[in-house]
Amino acid sequence: MTSNPDLAGAKPTDVWGMFFPPGWVRFPTGPGQARELDEAIEDVVRQALPDDLPRDSVEPHRHLMRDALRDTFTEATEAGAGAVYLPTEPLNGIMTPCSITEAEIVSDAGSNPVEVAASILTEDYDESELVEVDGRPGARVTTTSHDVRHDGDFPVVSTKQVVYVISRDDVEGDWLVMSFSTVWNSEEGRLVSEALVLFFDALMSTFRWAGPGASPLTPLDPAAPGPARR
Repeated sequence: MTSNPDLAGAKPTDVWGMFFPPGWVRFPTGPGQARELDEAIEDVVRQALPDDLPRDSVEPHRHLMRDALRDTFTEATEAGAGAVYLPTEPLNGIMTPCSITEAEIVSDAGSNPVEVAASILTEDYDESELVEVDGRPGARVTTTSHDVRHDGDFPVVSTKQVVYVISRDDVEGDWLVMSFSTVWNSEEGRLVSEALVLFFDALMSTFRWAGPGASPLTPLDPAAPGPARR
């Protein structure tokens, strides 16, 4: 993925984006994007702890926030994710317990994308269905896990993952994976997570290819996270 929008020979599916609500930020985690990731982290830190605050008292908190964000993206970077989307502002005073990961994968070149998507449905998922995302075939699958434990002093939680696997190119076998995760550890949290799954599905309904030759019905908002470019 590159930040250069003028790619020679680029295709409509080489650029994509979605309409995010205020407060969401796209953190690029792909190879060669360390500078862009640092800039995104600095923007979030600056917004949370503005420069006009007393430096002596605030700077330690800035360092902690930078380190916490970088730790968050380490696993995604090692797993080959191209970007992580996070809500960085509270909703009604509460931080939203969810994240979205973006990754590109390659299957057998020249394979029928509908057949590839259908083969995904044979795996052991809670829910699975064929979908079409802005004219391209794909699959949507969900997985729920309970009694999930993490290292450190963290509560035992339940998690739900919703994944869209979308064909980008039939000939080259390129696919885009958009993976949404949410966690909870109470009945109230479970209800919130169910609402967040609906939010993600609504978000994916705004997904548009935006590369050369694409004709999205509604132009992508330049102030929103992304658009992503291959």
